[in-house]
Amino acid sequence: MIVNTRPEEIGKKTNTLLRDHGCNFIHIPLTEISKIEPTNEAKLLINDIDNYDALIFTSQSSVKYGISFLKHKYSNKKKIPIISIGSATQHLLEQLNISSDVPSTYDSLGLSKLIKENKYKRCLVFCGKEDPLILSMTEAEIHLFKCYESLAKKNVDLLKIKDYKKLIVLIYTNQSLEVFSKKYKKGDMPKIVLIAASKRIKELSVKYGFKNCFVAKSPLDKDMISTAMAKL
Repeated sequence: MIVNTRPEEIGKKTNTLLRDHGCNFIHIPLTEISKIEPTNEAKLLINDIDNYDALIFTSQSSVKYGISFLKHKYSNKKKIPIISIGSATQHLLEQLNISSDVPSTYDSLGLSKLIKENKYKRCLVFCGKEDPLILSMTEAEIHLFKCYESLAKKNVDLLKIKDYKKLIVLIYTNQSLEVFSKKYKKGDMPKIVLIAASKRIKELSVKYGFKNCFVAKSPLDKDMISTAMAKL
């Protein structure tokens, strides 16, 4: 049994892929995404976008909740480069007729390399409430436009999956791993195999006592699912 732990809305796409692959799965969201009102200081940054070398979207949620603040100020004609953290984020922007580049790897390291390669000196990053890792991975001047937050979901019930002999759990974020570790009761649960979206998550899983954790080729759903299916 594969367990999809992504937030409700984003997880629907994962469910579709799992279904298309004929997987036996269950969707148990461990986190939920909530819109937040950007600070007045952040809103002023939008008025200054012409002075940025690049605009960066760090997630699908950053597009969903940040684009409304940008749409009246941005035009493709201005040729301000846009960077998406990955192909799913890029696809959302394409639906809005906004083109963007993606890094060679869909993470902060990939973003930092792309910033360095293009010699960007000043970037505006659309992100969640928590400071993104890119802040400590580049010499460029980074300003943040925080427009959503990821919250631990209340009333997560893992008892519904305790009767399965083996569970393959898709873990996309450190926060999801933290929530799962708190809800997981070793004596009551079957064999657990974690599929991690990054090396950082795998390293953290060891601290939480999980012994079977495998890193997917990338955080993309198709790679997460491919890795999960190989462990069934």
